Amino acid sequence: MSKVVVDAGVCGFKAAVHAQKTGPMSVAVSISSGCDMLTAMNPALSEIDWRKGVFGRIQDCAVYEVCSRYIRHTACPVPSAILKAIEVEAGLALPADVTMRIVGDHND
Repeated sequence: MSKVVVDAGVCGFKAAVHAQKTGPMSVAVSISSGCDMLTAMNPALSEIDWRKGVFGRIQDCAVYEVCSRYIRHTACPVPSAILKAIEVEAGLALPADVTMRIVGDHND
């Protein structure tokens, strides 16, 4: 099982994304979080064909399609975390941290 932990920022929610390979082309994803929007996706993510979720255009991505039905904050980093967990679990990527830093002075 692969796991990605997300601290989403100002919303205050953390999430743990778990991906478990269930077949040669399929992965089951589950999310543990205090965010109801994220946990509501669990049934829809229980069987993902990674070929329809990892490589291709964002508009054709099964994961982003599911997320678009549940998440009302378009800057939420969890959809990307789901894809990273799937990539690692499917053997398509090595486990490596991703960093996003917000840097800026509001007085500029």
